[in-house]
Order: sequence, then structure tokens, then C-alpha cells
Amino acid sequence: MGHGVKPRIHALFIFASQYRDESNQWARAADMTGIDCIDGPDHPHRFDPDAAMFRLIVENAGDMIVRGDAAGNRTYVSPSYREILGYEPGEVLGNHAYQLVHPDDLAHVSAVFGRIGPDMPSADLQFRMRRKDGTYLWIGARYRHLPDQGGVVAILRDIDARKIAEERLREAHEELKTAHRALRELADRDGLTGLANRRRFDELLASEFRRAQRQELPLGLVLLDVDHFKAYNDTYGHLAGDECLRRVGRAIQGAISRPGDHVARYGGEEIAALLPATDLAGAVRMADRMREAVIGLGLRHIRTDYGVTTVSAGASAFLPMGVGGNPLDLINAADRALYQAKAEGRNRVCARSAAVGMMVP
Repeated sequence: MGHGVKPRIHALFIFASQYRDESNQWARAADMTGIDCIDGPDHPHRFDPDAAMFRLIVENAGDMIVRGDAAGNRTYVSPSYREILGYEPGEVLGNHAYQLVHPDDLAHVSAVFGRIGPDMPSADLQFRMRRKDGTYLWIGARYRHLPDQGGVVAILRDIDARKIAEERLREAHEELKTAHRALRELADRDGLTGLANRRRFDELLASEFRRAQRQELPLGLVLLDVDHFKAYNDTYGHLAGDECLRRVGRAIQGAISRPGDHVARYGGEEIAALLPATDLAGAVRMADRMREAVIGLGLRHIRTDYGVTTVSAGASAFLPMGVGGNPLDLINAADRALYQAKAEGRNRVCARSAAVGMMVP
């Protein structure tokens, strides 16, 4: 037996056992690099029994074993090419390694493949290869530079089933995220008006209050109440009352123009509008715009002095100083202003300063 073959055969058996170990499946696989007995039928050791055993193992491996020259052309492919891609080894010998790569993966493959050499002796890649029937298969490959002989040797594994499973898992994850967002949206919405509900309003108020403190920006709040709503229900019925609240909610929502403003059903016939970066004067202007939008609906209400459905509004705002204060103070100020608007005849806007920080005039 020729000098140096037995150490190579021993290395192959180490490779064969370690290659099947999934925890280290690639780490030793390409250590078969440079083993001369796979170069072709003219190799001087082709009749050696140990070399024959080596060839038996390589040519019956479930994964594709490929050797390429310095130009990237295939000089050896194992018979597993037939089982995995449908090609006879002779059909792809001499062709460039990029020949069967999916066009969408070619740029990435060529960028990595072109760097394999002394400075980057190995590389792992995942890409699609074209089968003989024209379909594509996901392949996981480890390339190893051959420092003495030149070129590379590669172990290519069929990972199509794994990639399909990963894609299905990704799709399932996206569907789950979508379902979660939908459930959260439902949990945050008032079932009657479609506005944010009280729970969501409390979350928004707390977060906007903290942001106003951090950025030292004013925060405005408007509380609105449908005037004589009990009389509306008594006169037109509860179904009509529900429709009235829906339309009033849409009118108030439509009156705001900034995406950062929030409108929520506060409770019963009360609606709240949270207005970040809005001082007291701005909150009053927005409250009056909402009040006029409700009047513009023209919802008949014979039990009021105005003949149509109206709202009363209380506005408040604060400019935070430091970290003190409580968002409930902002609500209490708006609530007192709302009470004042009702006491003065309804269908109007009143404003109160919140007892937190320094008020915006």
C-alpha cells in the first residue's frame, strides 16, 4: 500500500463517524479534503483495498461530496448527485459550481465562495440548487479550502424539508402575531362605539403623562358628555341611543387631525380626548371643534333647547415641572370644567387648570 494512504483512511473513518453526529455535523465533514483516492481512476492507489473501502464510503454517503478546482469547476462529484438532484455525475463534471445555483441566491453564493482561501479556509452556505426536473432544492453546504492541492472540497446536504418547516414555522409565527394584534385591538376597543375603551384610555393617559414629563411638553385633555342623553333614550329608545353614541363618537374622532391624539369612550355617554403637546388654549379650541362636529350631525333631540343632540365639554392641560404630579389631577380638572359647562346651560366648553406642575395660560 502506498505511503500516506493509511493515515488518510483513518481520517476518513473519523470523518464518517463525526459527520453523522448532528451536534457537530459540519465541523469535521470537510476534513476529507485533499484525499487523493477520489481524484479519478488513474490514481496510483486505486487498487489498494483500504483506498477501495474509502471510495465505498464516499460513494455511498447520503450527502453530496464535491471537489472543485481553483477556477470553481467540478472535478469530482459523488453518486449522491443522482439521488438528490437527479443528475448523473458525468453530467455535471467540469461545469462551474455556480451552474445550478438559483439566480436569486447567486450573488450571495459567489460573494462568499470567492473569499474561500488561505484567509478564509471554510464557509457554510445555504442556497437553492436546480434539480434535473427544473425544480429547486434547498442545500446546506460546507466548503473547505485545499491549501496543498488548490481548489475546494464541499459537503452538500439536502435541507429542503428543514427549510420548508422553518418557513411554515415563520408563517405560523406571523399568523400568531397577527391574531395577537387583532385580539389586542379587540381588547382595546369599546364594543359599541369602536373607540378606544376605558382601559386603553388609562394606559394612554399614563404613558402620555410620563412622556410629557420627560419632554417638558404640555398635555391637554377634553372630557365630553352627551347632553340630556337619558332623555334621548327615554324618547327614542335604547337602540336609537346606541346609534346616537356611535355617531357622536365618530364625529368627535373625525374632528381631530393629528395621529398622536387619542379619543376613547370614557364611560356611559362620556367621551375623552387626550391631546399630547397641546396647551390649555389648544385644548379649548379642539373641544369647541368637537362640539361643533356633533351639532353638525343634526341628530334630532326634541327634549333639548337646541332641537338637536349636543355635547358639553371640559378642557384641561398642564405643563409638567420635574417628576411630580398625577394624571388623575388632569382628569379631575377636566371633570370640574365639564360640570361647569353643564351648570351654565350645556352645549358649551369650559376650561380648568390642573393642579399639577405649572399651567399653560
